[in-house]
Amino acid sequence: MTQLRGGVFAVLRVIPLVNDIVPLPENRKEVPASKFVKLHEEGHKVFHHAVLRNLMKIAFWMVAVWFMAAMMVRWNASFFEAVLWLHLAAIPFRMLLHFYCWSQEYECDKYALEKTDKKVAKSAMRELALCEIPHTALFALVYREHPTVALRSQRMLKKVISG
Repeated sequence: MTQLRGGVFAVLRVIPLVNDIVPLPENRKEVPASKFVKLHEEGHKVFHHAVLRNLMKIAFWMVAVWFMAAMMVRWNASFFEAVLWLHLAAIPFRMLLHFYCWSQEYECDKYALEKTDKKVAKSAMRELALCEIPHTALFALVYREHPTVALRSQRMLKKVISG
């Protein structure tokens, strides 16, 4: 669940299916382009993260299609039942994918830090914290391909920066 107070809307975020149907955006507003951000994005290109991430997603989709087919053919489940079971079974796989994506983000943060310095990185993390929708690390692991600013700054700068 997010850390924002939102009444009924925030309570609905506890239900995983709601988060899949109506996902929250990654950030409140666009992250301002800075030297650190540009180097971070350069790191994604240098390490071929887009290709690797897409291959991982294709592999997970193939497993999902197999699972749906097995549910409907072998166990005579309806399409709706198969979708609900897939949703439940997919949570650990989604967390694995996001953990992989997080490792890519950390790798690019390290790349950008090596090309700049801690002062530039700290400033970039502060700007990102202002743009980020605050949520817990567990919520981020289940629903986001990017770790929270607090996790990124702790890992990179050994200091927690939050919005």
